[in-house]
Amino acid sequence: MKNISPGKLIPAQAQIIHSGEEYFSLLISLIEKAHHEILIHVYIFDLDETGNEILAQLRKAVARGVTVSVLVDAYGSGGMDKHTIENLKEEKIFIRRFEPLVKGFKLQVGRRLHHKVIVIDEQYSLVGGINISNRYRGAEGEIAWLDYAIYLEGTICRQLASICRQIEMKSFQKGKKSISEFVNQKATNETDVLAKVRQTDWVRRKNQIRNSYKQAIKNSEKNIVLVAAYFMPGVTLRRIIKSATRRGVEIKIVLSEKADVPFAKGATEYLYAWMLRNKIRLFEYKPSVVHAKVMAVDSEWMTIGSYNVNYLSDYSSIEMNIDVQSKELAGKFQNEIEEVIQRDCHEITLSEYAHTSYLHRFSSWFSYQFVRINFSLLFFFQRKSKLNRIE
Repeated sequence: MKNISPGKLIPAQAQIIHSGEEYFSLLISLIEKAHHEILIHVYIFDLDETGNEILAQLRKAVARGVTVSVLVDAYGSGGMDKHTIENLKEEKIFIRRFEPLVKGFKLQVGRRLHHKVIVIDEQYSLVGGINISNRYRGAEGEIAWLDYAIYLEGTICRQLASICRQIEMKSFQKGKKSISEFVNQKATNETDVLAKVRQTDWVRRKNQIRNSYKQAIKNSEKNIVLVAAYFMPGVTLRRIIKSATRRGVEIKIVLSEKADVPFAKGATEYLYAWMLRNKIRLFEYKPSVVHAKVMAVDSEWMTIGSYNVNYLSDYSSIEMNIDVQSKELAGKFQNEIEEVIQRDCHEITLSEYAHTSYLHRFSSWFSYQFVRINFSLLFFFQRKSKLNRIE
């Protein structure tokens, strides 16, 4: 496979982490071993059982002298009101909200803090699509949403810490000083990889993640596996995908059967006919909602993070992915998704889709147009109001 995208890949140790207890047990263990600093950036931080347990662990970290800084999105973390935040600040948990410039009548205009990044002592990091909420951990009688993160060790963690601090301080100059130097000891279940941080933030003219997707699909030679939430690729990306299938690349996409955002689900279904006509194999995951944002190519390369393949991520959100060059890690992930497909998915075929009712097709068309128009409006307002504030 050719080089995916420009820029330096740096050595790191990595492991794919699944949503559910695996992710949250690891997060708690990382908080427990923190000595200096904990940085948490998430879109959703719910004050449910999961959120309160994480807060309890952060309180313990503060008590032993660890600096704790949390940044949440004001819209995604609506339960984190000013009163709650003030109380947490009194407990020395430094928590702030990423606010829109314009808001009112439940309308939020401006870019959203959508990435999910956790950095401990500049030594350990988690980057992915998993928020802090029961729905990502699972509860009694409820399966966790399907999602992934990547656990990282190495100098890449210092870069991630610097990015988080720059966003918090709105200071985007390079060269932030690290808090200390670390020597990492590789755990037995981690993989040596080459990795690269990729960001999307339209205000700062960063569209690195979209470029990674485009370049990876253009350079694919054998197969692509994509696990996607809210999958609504634009015209350019659809053209690149179509070109890949025409040169014989097998593409499999795992989508959600269950809808947490009905209009988004309908809009994605509107594209089913186009994908199926272009020999893309579609699989709907049945056990729970798909919230993952991962693509693996040729069992050699993968990208994982918070970026959804749609205009909202491109133009109205701060996103972060990690690109990984590793036959071992990418190959392992593709094999795992094949098992998920066999065990937990239903394949949508062109003949099956042809038998859907005209009412259902109209509903999908309407959802697609509704979402497309709203994305256009968001982009218009985003151009008018480029800056957000943190409080």
